[in-house]
Amino acid sequence: MGYPTYFSNLPDNNYVFSINKAGKPDYLKIKDFFHLMKVRDDLLKEEFLYTQYVVQNGKRPEQISYEVYGDEQFYWVILQVNGITDYYTQWPLSQIELREFMLKKYGNWSVIESPHHWETVETYDEDDNLVMPGGMVVDQDFEYFYWVDPQSRTTQKKVEVAEVTNAQYEERLNEQKATIDILDKRYIYDYQREVRKYFNSLTSQESSVNISDYFR
Repeated sequence: MGYPTYFSNLPDNNYVFSINKAGKPDYLKIKDFFHLMKVRDDLLKEEFLYTQYVVQNGKRPEQISYEVYGDEQFYWVILQVNGITDYYTQWPLSQIELREFMLKKYGNWSVIESPHHWETVETYDEDDNLVMPGGMVVDQDFEYFYWVDPQSRTTQKKVEVAEVTNAQYEERLNEQKATIDILDKRYIYDYQREVRKYFNSLTSQESSVNISDYFR
């Protein structure tokens, strides 16, 4: 990833890492990452600010940033808008990465292709009434019967239950991660300005030590 200007706006903290016999501390200047931001929930509901985007196989945030905003550095906006604080667990994996992840998690392909759970299949009767919503997690031996024709009520049929393997389960989770929101490029510099304004309002901090802790 390219280096974003976002982190340069974070205030510096002077962290004490040692102290000499005269009681003079040595400081290490570090960025204050405890002030990381998130988008307000009410702004996330404003649909005109965002467009939905599906991350293609192996595409990284900085590539999408360049595609949408013409600059790689705004990848932090993409992550922030989508509440992603851990890239390695919250960003969608490529197909190769997903295979490696499943092998590491489950051990071998026999287990990967084993059942993870069972779920209902969306079912309608002959009058097009919804009898059973799909995707409900149930036991393997789950049974539910319904009237095929609700008017005559002469024939009953059992709702189907589908097996979902560990592979299918992990693929679904990965696909859900792949659908993200993109801030409209018309507002990217306004967004950056507001972030910079917030960080400029912060003051640098300095840690302290008790000298007695060093000379007991």
